Amino acid sequence: MAITSALLTGLSGLQANSQMIDVTGNNISNVNTTAFKRSRIDFETQFSRNLNSGSAPSGASGGTNPAQSGLGVRLAAITRDFSNGALTPTGANTDMAIEGDGFFIADKNGSRAYTRNGNFALDRDFNLVTSSGARVQGWAVDDDYNVQDGVLADINLPVGVLSIAEPTTEVKLTGNLNAG
Repeated sequence: MAITSALLTGLSGLQANSQMIDVTGNNISNVNTTAFKRSRIDFETQFSRNLNSGSAPSGASGGTNPAQSGLGVRLAAITRDFSNGALTPTGANTDMAIEGDGFFIADKNGSRAYTRNGNFALDRDFNLVTSSGARVQGWAVDDDYNVQDGVLADINLPVGVLSIAEPTTEVKLTGNLNAG
């Protein structure tokens, strides 16, 4: 290997480690950010040089693999880790969390967004909204309270304003009768 190849291979390793430090620093700086998902960096060989070629299998042998020497490294991918983090109670009745796959759907002025941040509040019209004011959406419900699959609507929670009236169907009374 020529000195130039050795220097370029070493330089590619330094650049790859610089990218790894950037990703690690981002993970550390966002450790307390709500709904943050850490990233992982994957590397691959940039070029490889065949030192010996492989051989095909024969009747008595399974063949041999080629001998290769790597000539540098490069970034293959930066992937997000969507595994669950620790769920922490916040004390707010409107805060939510997602375990497993999925996102909350939010609509801000007709533009749809997806988030895993469940830090929600109620606006003045009792719509569930994100911290940036986007309305949280879910499956719509018809007048008979049946879920309409595939139809999105804003989630409205008129807490303390409306309630669904239901007739009483059963009453249980317990007590003691006066002996006189």
